[in-house]
Amino acid sequence: MKGKRRGEQPAAQTAAATPIAGSGGSPTSAQGDPSAPRARGASADDDLPPASLEDFSAARLDWPAVRALFERQAASSLGRRALLELEPRSPLEARAAHARVAELLALPASAEGPPLGELADPLPVLEDASLYNRAITGDGFVTLISFMRARQRIVAWLEEHRDSAPELARLRQGLPDLSALHNQLEAGIDPRGRVRDGASARLAGVRERMGKLMRALEQAAKTIAARPDLRSVFADGQVGRVHLRGGRPVLAVRAKSAGRLRGIVHDTSATGGTVFIEPESLIARGNELAGVRSEEEREVSRLFIEWTQSALERAEAMERVAERLAEVELAVIGARGARALDARPATIPAVGEPAVLVLKEARHPLLVDQQKEGALERAVPIDLRLGDSFDVLVITGPNTGGKTLSLKAAGMAALLTRLGLPFPCGPGSTIPIYSGVVADIGDEQEVQQSLSTFSGHLARIAAGLARAGPRMLFLLDELGGGTDPAEGAALGAALLDHLLVAGAPTLASTHIGRLKEFAFSRPRAENASAEFDAETLRPLYRLVVGAPGESRALQIAQRLGFEPSILAEARRRLERPSAESEKLMGDLRAAREQAEKDRAEAEARLAAAELHQSELEREAGELAHQRDMLLDEAQAALEARTSAARGVVDQLRAVAGQLAGGQRAKVDALLGELERALAAGGLTDRRQAFLDQLRKGDLVFVPRYSKRCPVQRLDRAKGRIVVRLGQRDLELRLEDVSGIEAL
Repeated sequence: MKGKRRGEQPAAQTAAATPIAGSGGSPTSAQGDPSAPRARGASADDDLPPASLEDFSAARLDWPAVRALFERQAASSLGRRALLELEPRSPLEARAAHARVAELLALPASAEGPPLGELADPLPVLEDASLYNRAITGDGFVTLISFMRARQRIVAWLEEHRDSAPELARLRQGLPDLSALHNQLEAGIDPRGRVRDGASARLAGVRERMGKLMRALEQAAKTIAARPDLRSVFADGQVGRVHLRGGRPVLAVRAKSAGRLRGIVHDTSATGGTVFIEPESLIARGNELAGVRSEEEREVSRLFIEWTQSALERAEAMERVAERLAEVELAVIGARGARALDARPATIPAVGEPAVLVLKEARHPLLVDQQKEGALERAVPIDLRLGDSFDVLVITGPNTGGKTLSLKAAGMAALLTRLGLPFPCGPGSTIPIYSGVVADIGDEQEVQQSLSTFSGHLARIAAGLARAGPRMLFLLDELGGGTDPAEGAALGAALLDHLLVAGAPTLASTHIGRLKEFAFSRPRAENASAEFDAETLRPLYRLVVGAPGESRALQIAQRLGFEPSILAEARRRLERPSAESEKLMGDLRAAREQAEKDRAEAEARLAAAELHQSELEREAGELAHQRDMLLDEAQAALEARTSAARGVVDQLRAVAGQLAGGQRAKVDALLGELERALAAGGLTDRRQAFLDQLRKGDLVFVPRYSKRCPVQRLDRAKGRIVVRLGQRDLELRLEDVSGIEAL
């Protein structure tokens, strides 16, 4: 939003980091102990300075084109402007934005999202009135009314969904009240932007006089039309009808008959076949009408100025509301974009955890869109990781093998995460919050700075080196290219060493052979190859981490039809040490591929074991639930029967009171034993737990009356309880109530 300080947390959001939805919309913890020691590259969101799109090399990563994909999902001008002005968010704000998108995606398919239908952007209207010191127009007031009506409906939706979408619902908290302005404008402006008659007593009186004048003019026009000598002068269907031209009452007359009606010509139709004449007999009333219309215009102008002043007094409040509603629409745009691009809200490492980038089945949004539009057969997914056991990944392999695409996908993932928008990737992906992206991708010349292609690369990299650190992502395409291979290799290796020391996560692609060997001697560096099908000589668009790739220049040249003699000479010119090095690298690649395959199989077995464990825990929970239900049923049945037995004991004790002394004592003794037996019945622990937790206001079940009653008073010492039954209080023994309603 214009005027909003990016990185400033909306007032509705809490100071603690917000859980972020992971795969399938399940939340991932996003808050750790900030005082705990951090691992290398650990997430330290609170340390990050505000960032801009330029800090993320957004243009070089194709952000304008990706933004256009999300813009398709906007429902209002407010949402489109918010997306156009969107800058990288603060880490806390980014987490909250992803949580809001995840909440919308988690809603049932049948559920309606926030009602954005009437949402309009009030800021252009307010800025125009403020900057140019002029009154808001009727259409402008309609925009403000529509905006405030949308506010009411969206806030009501947020309130209704506060349990299922708590992060979204926070946006409603502390919103300024616009009801007074809303009511004032609704009472004065109709849906077409016209001032209502009842907007003021003066306007009502003026318009009443205007109505009387118009009726008098219409009657006079009918009198004119009734004259036999004038019946044929009027245009078809216009006999006796009064029109207004320039505020004057006129009649539509055939041009060829205009001379037969004395009066003033005020206008002519586009075809010239009709002229609009104010008859002499209507001039006096026309003058009176003009005066009344002038009064109306003055009163309407006064009302517009008054309402404009009211609107400008609430301009700051409306801007704050607009920022919140824009966040609601950005969440809707994100959710719709996620469905359109097969994307998902980011799973962000928790504060204090290592800032590890893991992309599984990642695809660049532009390629996903091209595939859906039929312009691309398939957007091949990419798997990539960075920051766990290595900080620098050197990608080698043939052209068109996916190296540049991998770099752009990683950069776009980092950018969209800071923007709070979803990225197309699979479950298990994690995307850290980076402070920026230094992207040296593409080989266009820096014409404005008179730089060559190679100089342009160096200038971009040099500008980013000052910011190198654990949270600055470097994407270096064709590192060392564009100059002498030996010098390019030396400069590239020195640059990678510098980034390693700085701990900067780096993805670098290259064709230079010496840089392929760089990672073998660096503990925090690793090689990756862009896979290539040796049989078909076609790229597979897959990265294999752990082994350098081959450029395949001779094989590609052979496929493209080079003369065999040229290829043979090229092979002879290859130095033997280089050929042996390529063979060793090939053997290493095969070994690493097998290790990667073994690791993937181990992860699959671990996932299966975790799934089995989850199933066992679920079954155990179901068994525990069934056990509790059976115990509840047994408790209810036992207490119902115990209550009935106590009723019989009470009746017997009443009868025993009529017996002789000796017989009465025996019966009392037997009844006492029976009561003690009833008190010591089964499930005593559950019964005692119920009695211990019983408080005033709790509901208890009274088996004798088959009713649930609230507790009024409780005397544990005497074993008595008073409950409310209907309109009266009823005193009972504790033994006469239950915590479980009989089935």
